[in-house]
Amino acid sequence: MWAGFPQDIFIVGMENSLDVVILAAGGEKEFVSQRPKILHELLGLTLLEYVIRVASELSPARMVLIVDKGAAEVREALARRGIGIPAIEAGGRGHCLGSIQGAVTAPRLLVLPGDHPLLSPKALERLLREHIAQEALLSFLTFDPGDAGSYPRVIRDESGTPKTIVTEDTGTGAREAAAAVFLLENVPETWEALKGLPPGCSSGALLAELVPTLYPKVHAVPWPEPGDLLAVRTRGDLARAGELVRGRIIRRLQEAGVTVVDPRTVYIGPDVAVGGDTVLHPGVYLYGRTEIAAACEIGPQAYLVDTTVGREAKIWFSVLEGAYVEERARIGPYAHLRPGARIGRGARIGNFVEVKNADIGEGVRAGHLAYIGDAEVGEGTNIGAGTITCNYDGVRKHRTVIGKGAFIGSNTSLVAPVTVGEGAIVGAGSVITEDVPPYALALGRARQVIKPDWAKNKGGA
Repeated sequence: MWAGFPQDIFIVGMENSLDVVILAAGGEKEFVSQRPKILHELLGLTLLEYVIRVASELSPARMVLIVDKGAAEVREALARRGIGIPAIEAGGRGHCLGSIQGAVTAPRLLVLPGDHPLLSPKALERLLREHIAQEALLSFLTFDPGDAGSYPRVIRDESGTPKTIVTEDTGTGAREAAAAVFLLENVPETWEALKGLPPGCSSGALLAELVPTLYPKVHAVPWPEPGDLLAVRTRGDLARAGELVRGRIIRRLQEAGVTVVDPRTVYIGPDVAVGGDTVLHPGVYLYGRTEIAAACEIGPQAYLVDTTVGREAKIWFSVLEGAYVEERARIGPYAHLRPGARIGRGARIGNFVEVKNADIGEGVRAGHLAYIGDAEVGEGTNIGAGTITCNYDGVRKHRTVIGKGAFIGSNTSLVAPVTVGEGAIVGAGSVITEDVPPYALALGRARQVIKPDWAKNKGGA
């Protein structure tokens, strides 16, 4: 480990020929944000995570992230995701790349901007392959944006070698735009060039300075898909990037046999898996590590995150977070499954039913207006409307156990810890504070009292 750097460097493999530095310096002003831009999300993942993932596919020896502010916040966000790449602040270090010379041990260094979530592994592989073949000191990706606009443009010499990059229209008519993705050889000549650059960490500015400095040992690699090189500089760019990522995911699912009724209204994260012959109706949101099996029907209006759904299940107008739903279960409308909810085969969770940290057995019916938390409900049980498990005493959570085939009448409060035995019946309106034996009838309500004609004089004499 080299001096002056955090000890949690993410090392993939020491034998690989590539180190990666991700530059995430600045951009918050243009993006109008108090948070580091790279921590803003796109379909459930931060911009930075997209870049880290594509870089990881190259199996680099090391990855290092350089930020100009907010390093602690970035490091904390990565730790929550289980990513051990260090976030290093560039402030006071002179030029950020020149300051990490001792950290780079692989033969070459790939520099990636942290705000390019659509980067393609194939594009990076081509860049690496051509860079080695051309024996260049510096290679970078280029593209044709159609309208060059404000993109930096590449000026080549008579032999086709890039000699400079211009940021304003100088009447050259150049259409080839430079992407802020480049590769450097780890040799003294490269580091000398970096030391001569002004302070700063912008990938685009770096590239513009390096091309004329290292000319003619420079190579440009055209890439035919401009969308892969989209930089997220503004909120509008974030929305455009989201559309591109979403479109790719939906097309992949459609090609695998998933029906997406209205692609304009369906949002699916990059880690979601959906089985063939499943139908996704309008207003569906699938995020995190959600897995949908084959022949399911999801939506309209369903939000699922980190949830597993079995074959032929149906979920509509509901929210599921960290839940597990077995095959042929029915969820909704307006149900809420919270973390730890496990719904058994063929069970029915209906209108305004909330389930949290509970095992719901096969064929259970909870049709409406119930809360089932920290509980175990046996197969075939019926949960009446208005039933709640009173699981929290203000200090600790307690568990309710209901045996199979039980019948819980409407408007019942089960005060945990409590057990209702197999086949038992709890009368409607009961407050159950003691265990109910199997096949018993439990009534826990006050005796009804009737006072004739009381209402005529409002209780008077």
